[in-house]
Amino acid sequence: METKSLILLMFLLQAITNGVKPTPNNQAFKCSKNGNFDSDNLLKERDSAFNGLYKNLGTPNPSYPGYETSIGHGIWVSSLCPPHAQHQHCRSCVNTTIPYLKNNCPKQKEGVAWTTYLKVYCMVRYADNQKFGNIAEWGWFTPSATHPPTSANAGELEKALNDLSNQLKEKVKLVINNYYGTGSKNYGPGSKTLYAAMQCTHGMSTEECVKCLSDATNEIHKCCSKLRKTGGIVLSTKCSYWYEHFKFFP
Repeated sequence: METKSLILLMFLLQAITNGVKPTPNNQAFKCSKNGNFDSDNLLKERDSAFNGLYKNLGTPNPSYPGYETSIGHGIWVSSLCPPHAQHQHCRSCVNTTIPYLKNNCPKQKEGVAWTTYLKVYCMVRYADNQKFGNIAEWGWFTPSATHPPTSANAGELEKALNDLSNQLKEKVKLVINNYYGTGSKNYGPGSKTLYAAMQCTHGMSTEECVKCLSDATNEIHKCCSKLRKTGGIVLSTKCSYWYEHFKFFP
């Protein structure tokens, strides 16, 4: 495990032990350009739907941990966490993200926000339509990469990530209700171990999921592997790709 990652992990564990609420590493939001709500009633419906979402997250969903959808009167909201996240951590992440999203997309008809911590992330979305609008135009969120460089060269890291990407896409396709896959690979001089996880949002077709994960692989090369970062994550409204040089999933 790289020294900086170990220090960050120890800090988080100590904070939990001491009862200190961890603060997010990164947050980001995007609001659609499809106009604003035209009445205060619809804003109230959105708030009501968010309340219902958080309430539903009070009970873990064993078939798809961390994911719930709440439907208001014409307002749809959803949240997403990786299945390995402890339920209370996912719920806390979502609870942090909802007010952040509301503050930054106060009246827009559609919005999405992400929050990342050291070993968990979450996404919260809302829209005035069941298909959540034209999510393609919203692009990707790449949290600021604070990881130190690995001693492996960029080509070795990129190849290892490509190999893992191909393996994980096959895993994800086999778990239709979950759309989540994890794996590891030894690579480079000294046989370094790379750990990675991929996830797609619920309700996508297999083809859409695989296409998004291929795009995520390209994005993670741009932000992270080409810079030889020991870890990195890319998030979108459809999928995510996350890698580290320590095991961050069960």
